[in-house]
Amino acid sequence: MVLVVTALAAVLVSSCGGGEEGKNEEEESQAPSQEEVQSALEQAVAAGIPGIALEIQGREGSEFLTAGSASLENEQPLTSEDTFRIASVTKAFTAAVVMELVEEGALSLDDTVEQWAPGLLAEGNSINVRHLLGHTSGLPDYTEDENFVEAFVADEDLPPQQLVSFVSSESLAFEPGTQYEYSDTDNIVLGMIVEAAAGRSYEQELSSRVLDPMELQATVLPNSPEMPDPHAEGYEYPDESEGAGELENVTTALDPSAAWASGALVSTPSDLSRFFRGLLGGELVGEGTLEQMKETLAGEGSPSGPGTKRAGLGIFSYELPCGEVWGHTGQFPGYQAFGAADPDGSGALAMMANATQISEEANEALVYAQELAVCRALG
Repeated sequence: MVLVVTALAAVLVSSCGGGEEGKNEEEESQAPSQEEVQSALEQAVAAGIPGIALEIQGREGSEFLTAGSASLENEQPLTSEDTFRIASVTKAFTAAVVMELVEEGALSLDDTVEQWAPGLLAEGNSINVRHLLGHTSGLPDYTEDENFVEAFVADEDLPPQQLVSFVSSESLAFEPGTQYEYSDTDNIVLGMIVEAAAGRSYEQELSSRVLDPMELQATVLPNSPEMPDPHAEGYEYPDESEGAGELENVTTALDPSAAWASGALVSTPSDLSRFFRGLLGGELVGEGTLEQMKETLAGEGSPSGPGTKRAGLGIFSYELPCGEVWGHTGQFPGYQAFGAADPDGSGALAMMANATQISEEANEALVYAQELAVCRALG
């Protein structure tokens, strides 16, 4: 890992123009090569991740890179059409829908939960749409509630209102708007507000406002544990094993619909990079709305992602020596995802891996690959 860190430092310094004196301008502005990025992907696979797929959409075209396998059972290579669960990256899609409604005047960032979902939360009058988008609501995370975990593992039907009910009567962690704390409950409530404001289902709004206009044909909101074909199989190491032990195929072990507007989407690296390129490029919302989404405070998602992180409204800033991108990370048993674009959408990337509960070494290698991919996307 010392070699990995040393290599990363060298690449990041050269790609942001901070090299030694005497280097010419061409050398200082050089981005990581495709070979360097490919090598980083292979290092992460060697560290214990079955497969990784990466799409980079830059100013001069697109690149698709892979390492490892889509299926260990069949030794099946990854392709550009293979889908992955993107988990909490779904939150950025939900934010795009919400901000479109805000632009149209159907919603306001200052609208409270009580206005759109009366009686849903004990503190519904003190939590507004802005708090939910920025994870400053203070709402406990329903995914950490023991009753939810029992119901989820038992494969019970869990509609959005029931998900919120697991924590709706609990005390807030802090006064809304005063702190940052990542909570999946925020986006379940946002999905319900979308439905109330639009008079249609969250899925219909997502399709008509984001998926259809951007032609994201491989991106779907599943209502069962089944994955669309073709797809990458998802694997997980045993609990407390730190990436050791035998990998378990968990592709259909749990129903992602319980994550709904917070983390249920399935997509491909191509679709995901296209989404962030379009969002940051102004295809979905205007410049003023994007500026509001980019108002940040210290905070990170789960998993953390590369570089220095700050939380905006539905998206995060990832700052590296080579530049800054805006996007989101996600993790669901068997799958990890990271998608982002530069501030004007001219370059974007999406990286997906098919393993969770990986070792520290594998995680460091994965983040290293994300960092190189960001710098290559920035050019």
